[in-house]
Amino acid sequence: MKKRVIILTAFFILLYTGCGEKQDSPVNSNSYPQLPSDVPPDVKLLLDNYSAAEDINLPEIAPAPPNFDFRDINDSIYDAFVVVFIWGQLLPLGQPANGATVWDGSLSINGPSFVKTVAPIDFEQGQDSLVTEAVSSAENWGSTTHRGFDGLVFLVLYDKVTPTFAPQVLTFQTPPINLQFDFSQLISLYAYYQVDRVNGVAVHARKVRLSKCLEGYMNGHWHKSDSSDFTGNFRGLWFAHNGDTIGVMSGHFWKTDDGAQLLKGWVSGVYTDKVIMELHGVWFFDDPRMCPMCGSGHGQFKGRFQILNSLENGYFLAEFGDYSLPPNDRVMPLHGRWHVNCRHPLDMDDPATR
Repeated sequence: MKKRVIILTAFFILLYTGCGEKQDSPVNSNSYPQLPSDVPPDVKLLLDNYSAAEDINLPEIAPAPPNFDFRDINDSIYDAFVVVFIWGQLLPLGQPANGATVWDGSLSINGPSFVKTVAPIDFEQGQDSLVTEAVSSAENWGSTTHRGFDGLVFLVLYDKVTPTFAPQVLTFQTPPINLQFDFSQLISLYAYYQVDRVNGVAVHARKVRLSKCLEGYMNGHWHKSDSSDFTGNFRGLWFAHNGDTIGVMSGHFWKTDDGAQLLKGWVSGVYTDKVIMELHGVWFFDDPRMCPMCGSGHGQFKGRFQILNSLENGYFLAEFGDYSLPPNDRVMPLHGRWHVNCRHPLDMDDPATR
């Protein structure tokens, strides 16, 4: 009997000890891919080296859509991001378990936004390549790594205006790992994902302002000609983004018989009265302080401008009035912004668009 008790006691001790060892065992390597971890310093340095704006030939920002209606002007319908993905063996973690790793994949957006490759990272001829894709919202590639890494630098233009059925996300898809990001994450992002025992994916994204398009601002005054508030003129100066005066702005606004509130204007030279631009647009009140004359104290105007003797044109958006002034004041300050309509970034390689 004592022998049986001793044997049973020993069995339960071994069973208990074995369970404890199992609970403390290291994580199985098949548990990858993991959640993003802290970016190792060497990986962060690698990302920074490949994402420096001055080393990337960024195309110009996209203009408004082809059928743009100036009554729906937005300063820019796009947010622009530079996004870098680097994949493979980024840390000295030993020999790859299964030889080469295939990373053939894509970067895509489920909406009207744009993805454009601007630079490959360590692509080897005959082994790694970009795959032609007719869809502007996706880029595809072929890539294989073995004791090394590959990567790509992308320009991503997020269309924040066009309605979509579902929120737009940026999807990185490869055989070893799939990742998704919403655009709020891309404003400033460093991330590292351990894919297997030796391979990982590093990501760096940041929001950028592509300023190759001419842009600037305007200041001046909005003059109502009478108490009706619906006719008058506007005058001011047209400035470059750095504050240099480009020209003198003048024009008039009115209300048509069918209720449309329109404006027309011109920008002439600083030292001559030669017209260099024409402006066409709409205007409206937006100040609800008084009724029935709601809006007579503050408003907006917006539209398009054409640079004469040139194919260049652009958009402007401005406001007039001051909430500190009486609503029926006849002369009100105005200020606004303008920018030239640049060529589409996806046409940058087409000689016909240069």
